[in-house]
Amino acid sequence: SEKKAAERDLFALSSDDLSDLSHYEILGDIPMHSSSERVKRAYRRACLKYHPDKTGRGEEDEVFLAVKASFDTLSDPNKRKSYDSTVDFDDSIPKGGEGEEEFYSAYGPVFERNLRFASFNDPTRNVEDTPKPKGKKKGKKGGRKASSEGAEEFVPPELGDDETDMGDVHKFYDFWTHFESWRDFTLKATELTEHDVDMADSRDEKRWMAKEIDRKARAMKKEEVARIALLVERAMAADPRLRREREQEREEKRKAAEDKKKRKAEEERKKREKREREEKERAEKEQREREEKAKAKAAKEQEKKQMRKARQLLRKLVVSGYQNAPAGKKVWDDMESMNDDVELLCDALEMTHLTELTDALGGSDAEESGRTDFSALPAVQECADKARQLKGEKTREAKRERDKGRAAAEKKAAAARAARATRSWTKEELSALAKGVKKYPPGGANRWDAIAQFVNNLCKPDEPRTKEECIEKYNQLAQQKKGGGKGSGGSGGGTAASAAMTVASTGAGAGKSATKSAGGGGGTDDWTEEQDKALQEGLAKFPASMDKNERWSNIAKGVGGKSKKECVQRFKAIREALKQKK
Repeated sequence: SEKKAAERDLFALSSDDLSDLSHYEILGDIPMHSSSERVKRAYRRACLKYHPDKTGRGEEDEVFLAVKASFDTLSDPNKRKSYDSTVDFDDSIPKGGEGEEEFYSAYGPVFERNLRFASFNDPTRNVEDTPKPKGKKKGKKGGRKASSEGAEEFVPPELGDDETDMGDVHKFYDFWTHFESWRDFTLKATELTEHDVDMADSRDEKRWMAKEIDRKARAMKKEEVARIALLVERAMAADPRLRREREQEREEKRKAAEDKKKRKAEEERKKREKREREEKERAEKEQREREEKAKAKAAKEQEKKQMRKARQLLRKLVVSGYQNAPAGKKVWDDMESMNDDVELLCDALEMTHLTELTDALGGSDAEESGRTDFSALPAVQECADKARQLKGEKTREAKRERDKGRAAAEKKAAAARAARATRSWTKEELSALAKGVKKYPPGGANRWDAIAQFVNNLCKPDEPRTKEECIEKYNQLAQQKKGGGKGSGGSGGGTAASAAMTVASTGAGAGKSATKSAGGGGGTDDWTEEQDKALQEGLAKFPASMDKNERWSNIAKGVGGKSKKECVQRFKAIREALKQKK
C-alpha cells in the first residue's frame, strides 16, 4: 500500500477526481480497518509530501485540505464509524430461490462484504489503547489468528462449500443469526434530513435537529437489521446442505413414525392374540366345567335312579317274602311294622348295603319269579333294628350337644348378669336413666340402645352401661315400686330409685314391667282387655299381605277408643315383650 501511495500523485488529479477519492485513498490507500496508529503514520507521510511548507502552495491548498479533512475524520472514532458505515458499500442481497450450482457464488461474496460491519471490525476498537481479544488460533472455520501487528484477530466462519462439515455450517449460520452490526447511520441521516446541527440558530433548534437525525438513524438501523435477517433467511432456505439435512431429518422422522406404527401394530397384534387365546382358554375351561357338571349331574341322577330301583326292589322283595312266609315263620307281627322297618332301611342304608340285602332276598330273579327267600327276612329285621338303634344314638348325641350348648349359654348369661349385678348404680346414673326413659318414650326404634347411650354420654362411666343393664335396673326399680319401695336401689338410695321409677312409669303405665316397654309399650293410656281382644281379632282378620295403611286403618276401626298409631304401638310393644321373654 505504501508503494501505491508513492505512485498516486494527488496534485495530478482534478478537483472532481480528488472529491471522488475516499479518505483512505487520500491518505495513501490504507486498508479500511487500519488501526489509529497506522492512520497517524499515513497522515505523517502525506504531510511530508503535501504540506504547504513543503510544496509552497499555501494554507488553502485543495490537496492539503483534503488530506487534513481525511485525517480529522479517521482519527475521531465516532466520525470514522459514521463515515465507514456508508462509504463504498453495496446493500443488495440475493433474491432467494437460487439453485445448488449458483448458491455459493451468489451468497459467498455477500456475506464477505457484510463482514465489514461485524463487531470485531468496529472502528471504535481500532485504537492503540484498546485491548485485543485473546483466543486460540484456529483455521478458517472461525477463531482467532495473529495479525501483522502482533495482536490476535477474530476469524469469522466461512460459508464453505458442499464438502464443509455440517457442524461448521451450523456455526456459520449461528454467527450470522446473532450478527451484531456496528453500522452507524448518523452521517447518512444528516444528509437525508438536510439538518446541519452546526448551523442551528438556537439551542432548541439544535436539540430538535439532533433528535430528528437520531430518529432517522434508528429507523435506518432497524432496516439494516432486517436486511441481514432476510439475507440469513434466504441463504438458509437455499443452502443445499441444509436442504439435504432437512430432507434427511424428515426421512428419519418418517421412518421413526413408521417404526412406531409397526411397533404399535405388533403390540396390538400380540394383545389381540393374547386376548383371543385367553378367551379360547376360558371358553374351553367353561366347556370342560359344563361337561364335568353334566357328567356329575348324570352320575348323580343315575345314582338316584339306581337308589330308587334298589329301594323299590327291597320293598317288593320284603313284601313278597312277608306274604309268602308260612304262618309260623312270620318275622313281623303286622304289615305296618314291616313297612316301618323297610322305610327306615331305605332312608338309612347306602347303595352297597341295599344291594347286599336285595341279593340275600333273591335279587331281581326273585322279583320276576315272585319267590322271595323269606329265610333272609330276619336279617332284614336285624338290620332295621341296628339302624333304629344307631338313629336313636345320633338323636341322643344331638340332644346332648344341644343341651350342652344351652347350658353354656345360660352359664354365660348368668355370669353376665352377676357381673352386672356387682356394678352398683350411682345417683347420677339413676337420674340419667330416669331422664332417658322420659326422653325416649315407648314406641321408638332401638329405644333401650338410645337410653343406654344417653346414660353413658351424660355420666361418662369408666365402663359404659349396656342396654341389658339399663333394662335390668329398670325392672328392679319397677319391682321395688310395686312392692312399696322396699329393697335397695343401688348406691343412689331409695329417693333416686323412686324418682327413676316415677318417670319410667309414665311411659308404660303403672304395674307394667320393662320387658313390655322395651319394645315400645302400648302408648300413654291403659289398654283394657276388650281393646286387646279387639286388636288381636283385627290382626287375625286383616293379614299382613294387605296394604299397610289400609290394614291398620281397618284394625283401628275395630278397636274402640284407639287410633291407628296407638294400635301400631301396642302391636310393637306386645311383639317386643314376647321377644324379651324368649
